[in-house]
Amino acid sequence: MSGKRISLSGEVHIWDGHCSTVVDCMDALKAIGRAYGLYDRSEELRDCRVMLTRDDHPSLVVQEDVSHHGSPLWETTYTITDDPKQIQRYMAFQETLKMFQEIEREQERPATAPQLPSKADKKKGVQYER
Repeated sequence: MSGKRISLSGEVHIWDGHCSTVVDCMDALKAIGRAYGLYDRSEELRDCRVMLTRDDHPSLVVQEDVSHHGSPLWETTYTITDDPKQIQRYMAFQETLKMFQEIEREQERPATAPQLPSKADKKKGVQYER
């Protein structure tokens, strides 16, 4: 094991000599990704994006929108990696993040939609309020 360590901020809870810290799951996952070179902070910036170049030698680069109005004009600011194995890992990590974000969105939606009366309920004389 490499013994990688990350620093996270969160709520500290202390009771009966025990201590725990509650952190945001997505923040923790992103911090772990940064520690292993699988996530770049520019992913969170509005005027930046991470792109895979498809040149003779593919690389993962950070591009910045240098236009001040109108259509974006993307300019490469730095290269994250040009190692094919690390590019594959980075892209897989992005898919994992998207999956967790989708799960969070699903959990935030209301669990049940209003039910419409069924034919069986109408036969039984069940009343629904409007």
